[in-house]
Amino acid sequence: MKLLKNLLVVIAATGVMGSAQAQTPGNIFNLGTLTPTVTATTDAFASGSFLDTFNFTLDATHHIVTGTTDSTNVGNLNFQLLDSGNTLLFTGLNLHQDLAPGDYHALISGNVITPPGNGQFTFKVAANPEPAEWMLLLCGLVVAGFIARRKIDLVAG
Repeated sequence: MKLLKNLLVVIAATGVMGSAQAQTPGNIFNLGTLTPTVTATTDAFASGSFLDTFNFTLDATHHIVTGTTDSTNVGNLNFQLLDSGNTLLFTGLNLHQDLAPGDYHALISGNVITPPGNGQFTFKVAANPEPAEWMLLLCGLVVAGFIARRKIDLVAG
C-alpha cells in the first residue's frame, strides 16, 4: 500500500512538472545609473514565454524611481523589482518607489499571445530627486535672487 502511495505521488509530481511551461530566459539589459531622463527599452518575442532582466543603479541624488510597462500581444505580463540581495520590493506594472542608493534589478515576464504572435513590451524608467531636494534648490535660488537684488540696489543708490 505504501509503495502504491509513493508511486502515485511520483506520477502526480511528474505530471505537474511536465505540464509547466518553461520560461525562455530573455535578454539582460544593463541600464547603468538612472537619471531623471526616461530610459525606454523595448523587447520583442515571436512566441512562447519570456523573462527579461533589467539591471540598474541608484546614486545618492536620485531616490524616487518611476516606471511603466506597456505591452502588445503579451498575456500575463508581470513586473518584479528586487534589490541586490534578491529581496522582492515591488510587483505591479506602474512603479513609483522611494528607494535607497544601490543596485537593483527588475524582472519582466509574460507569454506571447498566439495567434498572431510577435509579442512586444516597453519598459520605461527614470529616477527623480526627492521633493526635499527640489525645495532646497528652490530656497537656494530665492536666496541668490535676494542677494543679487540687494547688490543691484546698493550699486544704484
